[in-house]
Amino acid sequence: MKKLALAAIIALTTTAITAKEIKVLPILTDSNYCLTPSLSLLGGYGAFSEANDGSTMYGVELAIACPALQLENLDIKQQISYVYSSNDGLTTNSIEFNPHVMFNIADKLQLGVGPGFGLVFADVEGGESDLVFGLNFGASLNYDITTSMFVGAEARYQWTTDADFGGGDTTLDNYRTLLKVGMHF
Repeated sequence: MKKLALAAIIALTTTAITAKEIKVLPILTDSNYCLTPSLSLLGGYGAFSEANDGSTMYGVELAIACPALQLENLDIKQQISYVYSSNDGLTTNSIEFNPHVMFNIADKLQLGVGPGFGLVFADVEGGESDLVFGLNFGASLNYDITTSMFVGAEARYQWTTDADFGGGDTTLDNYRTLLKVGMHF
């Protein structure tokens, strides 16, 4: 987790240094602030570090313009996602907050990178349940098909605190690659 925290601090510090103007809490201080929400369906593949194989993961994501921080000429999208997975008797429901700094790399195409945090509700079939905290880092690509529709892809790695299912500690560290289909509102 220390490497993730260091990478996130370096990335955000570098971005902030290169920004000409930084607005803190624009939701409260900028009368022109607009949420610019988007909603997308997620689906793809992921695996836990202690699992023998991976499984399908799917969910939903709401993204808004970051209400806490704005950088001139760069968008920060605050992505709030729910991701479900079930494999080999382990079911997880993950709620995550993942701000991505978005870079325009071509017409209608954006690259996003950023850290995140979340909660993972885990349940072992016929056994115990646990709630663990996670930190993650991810990258995404989004392509606007029209002004209201987009497609995208995201890769993310998540480090978690250990879960206790009654038989000792289990790590729920995981990686995933998800495709997105969504709408801007």
